[in-house]
Amino acid sequence: MAITTNRLRDDTCERDWIWEREVEAASWEETRRLSVGAWERQFRRLRESSSFYARKFREAGAGSSFVSLADLSNLPFTTKEELRQALDEEPPFGSNLCVSPIQVKRVYQTSGTTGAPSVLALTRGDMESWTLMGTRTYYATGIHEHSTVLTTFGAGPFVAGHTHFVLLRTGARSVPVAPGDTERVIFGLRAGLADTLLSTASFAQYLANRLEKTDADPSAIPLTHVVTGGEPGGGIPGIRDHIQRVLGVTVTEVMGIGDVAPSLFGECPHQQGMHFCGAGQVWVELIDPDSREPMEIETGAVGELVYTALTREAMPVVRFLGGDIVRIDGTSCECERTSFRMRVLGRRDDMFIVRGVNVYPTAILSVVAEFRPRVTGRARVIREGSQTSIEPPIPVEVEVTERHGSDASLVAQIEDAIHSRLTFRSKVTLVPESDFGESGYKTRLTVRK
Repeated sequence: MAITTNRLRDDTCERDWIWEREVEAASWEETRRLSVGAWERQFRRLRESSSFYARKFREAGAGSSFVSLADLSNLPFTTKEELRQALDEEPPFGSNLCVSPIQVKRVYQTSGTTGAPSVLALTRGDMESWTLMGTRTYYATGIHEHSTVLTTFGAGPFVAGHTHFVLLRTGARSVPVAPGDTERVIFGLRAGLADTLLSTASFAQYLANRLEKTDADPSAIPLTHVVTGGEPGGGIPGIRDHIQRVLGVTVTEVMGIGDVAPSLFGECPHQQGMHFCGAGQVWVELIDPDSREPMEIETGAVGELVYTALTREAMPVVRFLGGDIVRIDGTSCECERTSFRMRVLGRRDDMFIVRGVNVYPTAILSVVAEFRPRVTGRARVIREGSQTSIEPPIPVEVEVTERHGSDASLVAQIEDAIHSRLTFRSKVTLVPESDFGESGYKTRLTVRK
């Protein structure tokens, strides 16, 4: 396959680096071939340097024999809880650290929403790998050298802060604003400091709702592109269409996962799902969410994504259960990328079961969004305790504009729509914007009480 070299230029220097198009544009079979060598090296490193994986491989019967990429499914999965235990075994970086601590040059922390924060250690090579995948991801969305990007992703301690390195690599102009600083975001956009907004879907939705109330023509703001990430939402038609209509923009999505890479999937302007952008760096499998048996990555398949780091040096993962339930939307595109495209249907930890049927809160969001302008588009499922199986009616809180806070007819209409579309009964409570909670970053789709 011929190598295509793209050169990025600006007024002060010429950036002469290869986008690795021979990997990015490779077919899935070609990607497998290009990944084989990387996996062989990684497997040896893990057996020699990671006491965590040496033990897991030994317990799986692969202590001394090589397991090829084709036979990866013979190795055990890795869970988030196991990685937390590995950190506890040998703090601060854990029994899965494969390099000398002196080689660790950057440390991120997870949010710790389900326990104590975890740490994610990176070498210089890991930082470059993350930057490469991130550059592919955001370049796919349409962020190029000519773009000016106002980003609300904070610089730390979370992995989303790595986006600042990515924007520098693309050559785009970056305008950083702290998460939740709505007034400064609005000032920057009205002043014409950026043509692209990088934020969570929750914040982009909140911004559209607010400007729709305060501005005669919100689309007059010189903003043309919104890239959402950090949570599902940007791909839900009701949410996406509202943001696009109010702000006069194109909305595309990105996605990553902290334990693997903050940027792995990017949606191109054709808006047909997010392209996998980690070829040669990360190997992806699709498994049945219930049986966990391997599935083919083919159009229409629905399953859970599993990740293996091929080049990660400090804290590699093998067959990491990402928890994202996705639908494969295709393996080709008009943009000429041939990596698979997907949409996130929901998170495994947000899923609940109603009379034998799996339900994801994103499906409820999709229904609720149809009731604008009486609703804002935000909603959450209220769950008692930790049980997965729930008997209807399912409690759902829906955020509404102040004048619809006691609209009984709206309650009935939303409940009827949920029953018609999702086949279960719900008990909807309308919550005014002032009481629903934080709008500046992510919206929790499930709240346990």
